[in-house]
Amino acid sequence: MRLDSSFDFGLTGFAGRFHQDWRYEGTAAEMLAHLLGPQTDPREVEALRSDAASMRSGLTADGIETLWVAGTGDTFGFGPDGAWPSGPEWLDFIVDACERWLRVHGAPQPQPEPGGDSADTVAAEIAATTAALPERRDPGRAVTAALSRCVRACSPDLALRWTLRIARERSWPLDRSQYERLVRLGERFEYGEFVVADLEYLVIDEREE
Repeated sequence: MRLDSSFDFGLTGFAGRFHQDWRYEGTAAEMLAHLLGPQTDPREVEALRSDAASMRSGLTADGIETLWVAGTGDTFGFGPDGAWPSGPEWLDFIVDACERWLRVHGAPQPQPEPGGDSADTVAAEIAATTAALPERRDPGRAVTAALSRCVRACSPDLALRWTLRIARERSWPLDRSQYERLVRLGERFEYGEFVVADLEYLVIDEREE
């Protein structure tokens, strides 16, 4: 299911709302409540619910927290000093809130998911994108491992969107051919105009190497 939007969506789109100053807008629960307003497109709510449920069932607590923290630019942590006790509990809260919204406002009609059998292709692009990263951009290769697991245990679509979001947040460099392959993958998944295009500034021109 795809929204009529040029931008990111689902759990990765929601993660993008947690910018450096997000706490001035409210608590984590209030940020979710802002998204789940009465005029929200049911497809957006279902995309968020589906992503959160998929990650909750497919990844360990470490994997969930690794991707969420990286995808929010390290502005949203977990534990006693974080914004929520744990990653699994956060996803449970999101799923429950979305399900309550859908019961009240109605769920969208099921639609076939675009992308086809793309797991191997997405896994290869994650490997290519992360292969030469310096330690400071993926300490312990934790993000790479979580993304690779997400491809098989959640969905290639969700793993690719996390890859795109984290690449922006952590300024992962891309060469032109990598970027063009990501553009083609975005087209296969029917992403909006800027989901991949927002990464073009990360492309390193051969003359700059």
